[in-house]
Amino acid sequence: MEEGTKAKKSIVNQVFLCCLANSALLGSGMSLGFTAVALPYMLEPDSLVPIDDIQASWIASLASIATPVGCLLSGHMVDRFGRRAGLLVISIPLVIGWLLIGLNPSLTRIYLGRIFTGVGTGLCSIPATVFTAEVADSTIRGVLVTGTSASIACGVVIVYILGALLKSQWQVVALICAAFPALTTVLLYFLVPETPVWLISKNRLEEATASLMRINRASSPAQVKEEMQALTDQARSNQKRSLAFTATLKALTRPEAYKPLVIMNTFFFFQQFTGTFVVIFYAVDVVKEAGVTMNPFVVTVVIGLTRLVFTFLAAYLSKRFGRRPPSIVSGVGMAVSLLTLATYLYLQPSHSEVAPLARVGGGNITMEILNTTSTTATLITSSESVSYLPLTMLMLYILTSTIGFLTLPWSMIGEVYPSQVRGIASGLTTCMAYGISFFVLKMYPYMKEVLDKHGVFYFFGTMACLGTLFVIFFLPETEGKTLQEIEMQFIKKGRQTVQPEEEVALQNSKKATIVRSPQR
Repeated sequence: MEEGTKAKKSIVNQVFLCCLANSALLGSGMSLGFTAVALPYMLEPDSLVPIDDIQASWIASLASIATPVGCLLSGHMVDRFGRRAGLLVISIPLVIGWLLIGLNPSLTRIYLGRIFTGVGTGLCSIPATVFTAEVADSTIRGVLVTGTSASIACGVVIVYILGALLKSQWQVVALICAAFPALTTVLLYFLVPETPVWLISKNRLEEATASLMRINRASSPAQVKEEMQALTDQARSNQKRSLAFTATLKALTRPEAYKPLVIMNTFFFFQQFTGTFVVIFYAVDVVKEAGVTMNPFVVTVVIGLTRLVFTFLAAYLSKRFGRRPPSIVSGVGMAVSLLTLATYLYLQPSHSEVAPLARVGGGNITMEILNTTSTTATLITSSESVSYLPLTMLMLYILTSTIGFLTLPWSMIGEVYPSQVRGIASGLTTCMAYGISFFVLKMYPYMKEVLDKHGVFYFFGTMACLGTLFVIFFLPETEGKTLQEIEMQFIKKGRQTVQPEEEVALQNSKKATIVRSPQR
C-alpha cells in the first residue's frame, strides 16, 4: 500500500512539473493563432493599420521564418546551459513582440513584433519537450510529451476566443497575450528544477541526485542508486563520443542520430504540406474558402476547442496504441476529408458554368448546352443533405490531423535523439519544420489564386496520402520504451554489434524502469 502511494505521488509530481514546463508554450500557441483572428480586420479599409493581401501573407509567415532562429539558439542553449535555463528565457522575445504589435501599432512594428514572437516560438519548441522526456517516467512519458501540443493548442484557443470577443481590437488582444509568458516565467523560476540527465552530463552528481529526489522519480535509497547508475552509465556512453561542437556534428553521422533526424524531418515535411499550420494561421479564411456558411469566427473557436480536446485524446491514443497506429489513422482521415471537400468545391456550380459549345450556321445564334459535370454539380450541391458537408469534412480534418500529424511529430522530438545531440538535433528538426511552414504559409494566397480553392485542398489531400505511406513504412514506434532503448534500436539497425557500455546502460535502464513502475 505504501509503495503504491509513493508511486502515485511520484507520478503526480512529474505530471505537475511537466505541465508547468509546457505552460511556457501558451505564448507560442497565441503567436500561431493571432493572425487567424487579426488579419480579417486588418484587411478592412477602416482598419487601424490597413494592409493588402501581400502584406497579410507577410504578417502570417514572418513568425515562421523567424522561428528557426529561436530553434537553433534553443538547441545550443539547452545543451550548454540546461533545460531549465532554456525555459526561463522564452518570455523575453515574446513579451517584446506582443508589445510592439499592441502599443502604437504600425505595419513596420507589426512586422518586427511577428519576428520577435517567431523567435520566442522557436525558443519554446525544444526546452519543454526535452525537459518532459527527461523528467517523466517511461510509463507516462508518451502522455506527457503530448502536453507540448496541448499547451500550444490551448494558446491557440485563448487567442481565438479573445479575437472573437474583442473583434477589431486586435491590438488589445496582443497586449493580453504579452501577460501570459511573463506570468509563466515567474512560476517556472520558483517551481521547476533542472533535469537529472543534464546535470549528470555536466558531472554535477550531487545536484542530479537532489533533482531526482525532488521530482520524486526515485524515493528509496535503492531506487535513487539504481536510477543514478542507469543515467550515469548512459551519460558516460554519450560522453565518450564527446560533446565538443565538431564532435557533436560528427555524432550526427552515427546511425542513432542521422536515422531519426531524417525520419523526423520527413514527418514534419508532411505535417506542413498537409495544411495543418495553414488552418491555424488562416483559420477564418479557410472556413470561408471551405464553403462553411456559419459565422467564421464562431467556427474558428469551435475548431480551436476541437483541436484542444483531441490533443488530449491524442495523448490517450498514443499511450494506448503507440505512435504509429494513430498516425496512420490521422493520415487516412486527413486524406479522406480533404479530397472529399475538394471534390465538393469542384462540383460547385461556380466551377462548372454553362459553356457555349457550338455556333449554328456561323450566325448570331449560339447553342448552349449543359455538360454532364455542370448538371451533376447542380444536383449534388442543391441537395439539403450536403449543406453541412463542408463543415463536417473540415471538422473531420481537424480531429484526425490533431491525433497524429499535428501533435505526434512534436511529441517524438524529445524521444528519438541520443542525449549528446538531442538539443542540436531537436533544434535542427524544429528549424526545418518552421522553415517549411514559412514557405507554405507565404505561398497559400498564391496557391489559392493559381489552383483555386478546390485545387488547394486536392494538393493537401494528395500530400496526406503520401504522408500516410511514409508513416506505414518508416516511422518507428517509441511508446513504452526508455530513451536508451529507443537509441539502441537505431544502433542495432545500423550495425549488428553493440558497444559494451551501451549494452550495460540499456540493461540498467530496463531495471530502473521496472523499479519505478507505478504498478509497483
